[in-house]
Amino acid sequence: SAFGKEQRIGSSTQTRPGGDQLPPRAEAQLGVRWQESGEKTCETIYGRGYDKLRQQMKQLHPILDAMMIEHGYGAVLSRPTLSLRLRELCVVAILAGQQVAPQLNSHIRGALRAGASEEEVRTVIAQTHLAWGEEAQEEANATMSSIDHARYGL
Repeated sequence: SAFGKEQRIGSSTQTRPGGDQLPPRAEAQLGVRWQESGEKTCETIYGRGYDKLRQQMKQLHPILDAMMIEHGYGAVLSRPTLSLRLRELCVVAILAGQQVAPQLNSHIRGALRAGASEEEVRTVIAQTHLAWGEEAQEEANATMSSIDHARYGL
């Protein structure tokens, strides 16, 4: 594939840019690293809701939970190039126009837990209409206003 990774449900094979496969030990170490960093990142974003999220995902399917942690929160959100604060602000910008209020709510709280200020989050949300239109802007504003800081430990 374009990213040097072949995917099968429940497993992955890492390859070097030239197409050579990594030794199994290196592949296993990379998976462990993404799992550990993914768990830490997901826990930072979801705070007290982390255990509930993990239980719900495992009930849907254990592989879905593993992929969420290793790939979504590990390989994507835990990469070192951008801080988690900046990544979460980007996630907020994307979700703001997708009509997914529960996920937007979670990632607004995640951005705040990752160190973004409320002003930074509001500034990102204030730009929603430029990409997603006025209706999306209103929905994103309503989601931001609905966050109960005390309830979520913010």
